[in-house]
Amino acid sequence: MKLADAKKLISELQYFVDLVESYEPSTFETNIIREYAIHGNVNEVAKIMNELGFQVNGKKVNSSDVSEVLKQKPSDELHKIVSRTFKNNKKAVQKFT
Repeated sequence: MKLADAKKLISELQYFVDLVESYEPSTFETNIIREYAIHGNVNEVAKIMNELGFQVNGKKVNSSDVSEVLKQKPSDELHKIVSRTFKNNKKAVQKFT
């Protein structure tokens, strides 16, 4: 890796950290976006959403509910980043199944 590449990567990662730390979730969807940015795992996000008391149609939140939000057209910059991460993670998992 070249020094310039390393500096660019650091800058991108710092931008992501700052974006997540300043993100103020106000809806079910934005809470999912923030939690996925932090944990990177749909099952973990579903568990957290249930602990926070969220429901979908009167039922507990499951990983499919989380995935559906992440697949939606991005509504903001963090959503765009986590959607891309979700798709990349999904592709990686499919290679092993």
